[in-house]
Amino acid sequence: MLSHKTQLTICRIYVTSLLFVMSFFAYSNEESKEPEQPSFYGGRSVSQQSNQQLPEKITFQRRAIAPAIPIDDNTQLNIRSNLLQDKVNASTVKTKIVLSLDNISRQEWLLAKKASYYFERNENKKTGLTDSVQGYHHTTMWDIASDIGATLALEALELITTVQADAKLNRILTTLSTIPLYNDQLPNREYSTETGLPSGKNNNRNGNGWSALDIGRLLIWLEITIQQKPHFHKQVNIITERWLLTRAVHKKTLYGTRYQKNDELYRQEGRLGYLQYAAQGYQLAGLDVASSFNRDHTKIININDIPLYIDTRNVPFFTTDPYVLQAIELGENAAWWNQLEPIYQLHKQQYNQSKKLWMFSEDAISKSPWFSYNNIYFYGKSWLSTSPGGKPIENPQVFSNKIAFGLSVIFEDAFSDVLRQAVIQNSRSSRVIPTGIYKNNAPNASYNINTNSLILVSLWYKSRGNKAILTPTTTN
Repeated sequence: MLSHKTQLTICRIYVTSLLFVMSFFAYSNEESKEPEQPSFYGGRSVSQQSNQQLPEKITFQRRAIAPAIPIDDNTQLNIRSNLLQDKVNASTVKTKIVLSLDNISRQEWLLAKKASYYFERNENKKTGLTDSVQGYHHTTMWDIASDIGATLALEALELITTVQADAKLNRILTTLSTIPLYNDQLPNREYSTETGLPSGKNNNRNGNGWSALDIGRLLIWLEITIQQKPHFHKQVNIITERWLLTRAVHKKTLYGTRYQKNDELYRQEGRLGYLQYAAQGYQLAGLDVASSFNRDHTKIININDIPLYIDTRNVPFFTTDPYVLQAIELGENAAWWNQLEPIYQLHKQQYNQSKKLWMFSEDAISKSPWFSYNNIYFYGKSWLSTSPGGKPIENPQVFSNKIAFGLSVIFEDAFSDVLRQAVIQNSRSSRVIPTGIYKNNAPNASYNINTNSLILVSLWYKSRGNKAILTPTTTN
């Protein structure tokens, strides 16, 4: 009988050999084709809608789509390459988590290798930033958080070395420490992965505004970076000390800006689920965001006899994403707003009754409008997919590979196994993990950073014995 370690070694050799053959043919096919049409996926905002159901006062949401943006390739940031060191804070004791890679199956290792290829192919070595969507050379703070998460996960899964992980993280952190800030206050909504410069028209404002939600998620992953790699502590501090984080908090909740038509709008940002998840990043940074967790602007509705809270404000996008990210990154939270369990049960019930496997999530899509919110509930309708502006989408995506796989490692029952096997099957013929499945059963081949990152981070979470990535700390 072979030991677990021997079985794991054989499994990795098998996966590596299989992927070498697959990558040879995939690379040959890719080189013979024209470059893929980029999917446009950018910062977060809400455009004014003509729908009379919407309140007149529009506030920012995540996430809107940026059009193709011309960038002067000759303009580059002066990227430094100094790896800064810092000592561990002796007052903080981290709970030790023992990793177990033996419980990752051969099929899951294959998914991990596919996801790793996305980052191999789409990173710009000069800035360290990875394209948000394959063929679209821009990124957001939300996507940079996914980039950091994938790098740490790849190291934990032993798919890259510590030296490789540190070099990649150093490139990202160095770029973050030098990027021009919108109005010299906070990171712009989107940056070029090639230059590290703000996307959009050149102006003295350095972009068109910031997303408080995106920055909040990045703050979470910067804290995780410090915890996992204390030698980056000083470098992270250099980054956050440049940011005027108090500008993203107003009335103890999150506020973003959008500069358009010679006017700067400063408005509350975030809806139920997204708001509470991102606000925890600001809490980690020491800011008071208590109002983000109030029950104001919510009510309870029922979908198939399952009660759920919804946001009563305008454009109330409602997807599974923030609840899955909460569980994997920060840990299960018994607060009133955390609806992971009922959302999972709702999807399970829908599958048992209809035999149609749906998993509603926000995702990049391979057609106009290039990004969709696949809402569990939206303005009185359940299971409604919309554009960032709130317009219904024909033939929407109904199954998200990233969220399905995330749920498959959080829960352990027959339905979670169905989800896991569906993601494996959906990815079988692709070199990287595709985004999902449309209602007509066609694949959504908008290859993107968030899908492939969450696959990797989910496997890291699983190897940690389902312990959240941000480890609880105690103070002596």
